[in-house]
Amino acid sequence: MCAGCPGGRAVSKVTAYINLHGMKPAVLAELRRSVGRRARITVLGDQWVLGSRTGAQTVFPDVETLTDALVDQRLADRRALPVDEDAGLERILEAGTHHSAPPMDAERLVRALLLGAGTV
Repeated sequence: MCAGCPGGRAVSKVTAYINLHGMKPAVLAELRRSVGRRARITVLGDQWVLGSRTGAQTVFPDVETLTDALVDQRLADRRALPVDEDAGLERILEAGTHHSAPPMDAERLVRALLLGAGTV
């Protein structure tokens, strides 16, 4: 649940993880790097905005649906990503909830999101 406002909306597990670890700017930078000049990505609170080169904008409620769209629209190519056996999103989130574990870096989190896009 978003604690920023009364009656806030529920947020995804990944959004909560990103917020908890203060990773939003780093995740945004990685996502922008993954699409290059093909599209523009911005973030508004916990929502992500994908802007096309034609000026059209689509708002996504969480980063998972954004990465699904990036893969579906072929704006980010999963085949170019290095394969990491431990990159599974659930493993990343579970490892990051242990107090002794350092937070996942943004590059690995975005890679896991893109590799897992469209599989849920």
